[in-house]
Parts: sequence; C-alpha cells; structure tokens
Amino acid sequence: MNNNCMEAGKLYQKIGVVKNLLALDLMSRNPGDRVLPISEYQDKFGVSRGTIQNAFACLKECNAITLENHGHQGTCIKEIDYKKLQENCMRREILGIMPLPYSVTYEGFATAMYLQFAPLNFNMAYARGAVGRIELVESGTYHFAVCSQYAAEQSIKEGKQIEAAINFGPGSFLSRHVLLMSDSRYDSIQDGMRIAYDSSSIDQSCITRNIIHGKKVTLVPIRAQQTVNALMDGIIDAGVWNYDDIQEHKHESLNVVFLDNFEYNNLFSTAVMVIRKEEEYLKSLLKKYISVPKVVEIINEVREKKREPYF
Repeated sequence: MNNNCMEAGKLYQKIGVVKNLLALDLMSRNPGDRVLPISEYQDKFGVSRGTIQNAFACLKECNAITLENHGHQGTCIKEIDYKKLQENCMRREILGIMPLPYSVTYEGFATAMYLQFAPLNFNMAYARGAVGRIELVESGTYHFAVCSQYAAEQSIKEGKQIEAAINFGPGSFLSRHVLLMSDSRYDSIQDGMRIAYDSSSIDQSCITRNIIHGKKVTLVPIRAQQTVNALMDGIIDAGVWNYDDIQEHKHESLNVVFLDNFEYNNLFSTAVMVIRKEEEYLKSLLKKYISVPKVVEIINEVREKKREPYF
C-alpha cells in the first residue's frame, strides 16, 4: 500500500514537472500556432505519452490554453492566457532588481525590461550596490539582478551560487567610469588625498583599489552615488563615478579624468542579468522574452531622447 502511494506521488510529481516545462514551452507561442505532436514532446522531455497528455489536461483545466483539433493539420492553439501559463511554471510574478535609475542609461534599461516582459506579470525593484542585489537573488527573493559583468564574475569567483543568464554587451550598463577630482591641477591620485570608497559597490571599490595602488591615501566610506556632492562639499578629493551621470547633469566644475586601460576594462560597462545557479526553467524563460538587440536599441532611444523612459 505504501509502495502504491509512493509511486502515485512520483507520478504526480513527474506530471507537475512536465506541466511546468510544457507551460514554459507554450509561453513563446501565439493563438493559431500548431502544437508539436505528442511524440515530439515525449522526445523533448523524456517522458511517456500519458504524462504529456496529463500535463496538457492540467493546463486546459485551468484555462491556460484552449486547443482545437484540425484533423490532418494537427492541433492548434485557439486561445492562450500567458499569465495563467506563467502561474503554472512560476510561483509568483517575475521579480527583477537593478541599480537605482539615476542615469539615462539605467532609465533606458528599466524601460526595456518592462517592454520586453509586457505579456507577463513582472515587477522591477531598484537598489544600490551589486553586493546586495546579488545576495537578494542568491536568497531567492528576486528572480534576477542586473549588474556589471565584472561584479558577476567576481561574485562567482567568491563562491556565490549565481550565473550570468544574459550578457548585453559593452556600454549597456554604463558608458564608462571616470575619476572625478576637485582640483584641476591633478590628473592622478596623489599621496595624502581623501578618496571615496563604497564597499557595497563591487565595481567602484575594485576600480578605486586599482587607482590608489602604491599611494598613501585615506579611504572615505561613502555611497558611490554621493561622490559628486562629497567632492563639492570638500569631504573628499577624488572618487570614481559613472560618466553618464556627469554628462547628463553637466558637472562642469569637476575635473574629469579618464582611466587607463590597465585600470579599467569593458567588464565594468557590460550589463548582465544574473540568476541563481542551475535555474534552467528561469534561464529558458528569460532567453525567450529578452532580445539583447532590442534592449540595446531601447537603451539608445532613451539616451538619444527618442523614447520617453517608462518604468
């Protein structure tokens, strides 16, 4: 009797897994599309014909899909409810987290995410510091986080159970970081200077360590976003910051120094979407709905004032 219960439990579990996979597969389809033959789903998911049929029955019962038999032409999708399909392959809405949208590039990125995920239940949160954002993904609080490729790779090296699901290419996170200095007489860090340091920002803290190497300086713990104000208020002498923000807000009184290649590389300017390691269902979903060229196009349109930001 106990063995029968265990076998039944395994069967229901298998149907549930296949239902998730099937729902994920159907989310990329449209009304009128032909459904793959049962035999193809058998090969795709490695299960029996009956398991596939039961999974389809579950999705039809909850009104996620309505199918129509067209005889020799096969079975087609008559109606499809993407949000109900989503409920069958995810426990809740898709939740992402990215940097605070203080620059036009981040505004463009947030706009692109909402447009790309428009057919689904989706929400984006905003928080400073890649360290915190990555921890929130690793804990399962958020499905994905947006950070630089450098921050993702560094976190993985340190043992974080995450992976980069999508890479958006150089310039997608920001144009570049620069060194801001209060004194126009200098173009590099000098001994005795007070330097902004944000330990919660993997990028800013790493670049800062690179440029102060061998110098006798004082590190002043402040948030990266406060760098400009801290310079103007005389709290620090120099700090690393986002060049996009400098251009947008025209901080002409500050001395902007571009960093050498050995101090800086494209990994800092490249946006990636990180997820928990081995979340294959989620990775497949993101790749189906996110078009990297389209995201880059939307970012550029917002940058060039051709599109109003929406997030």
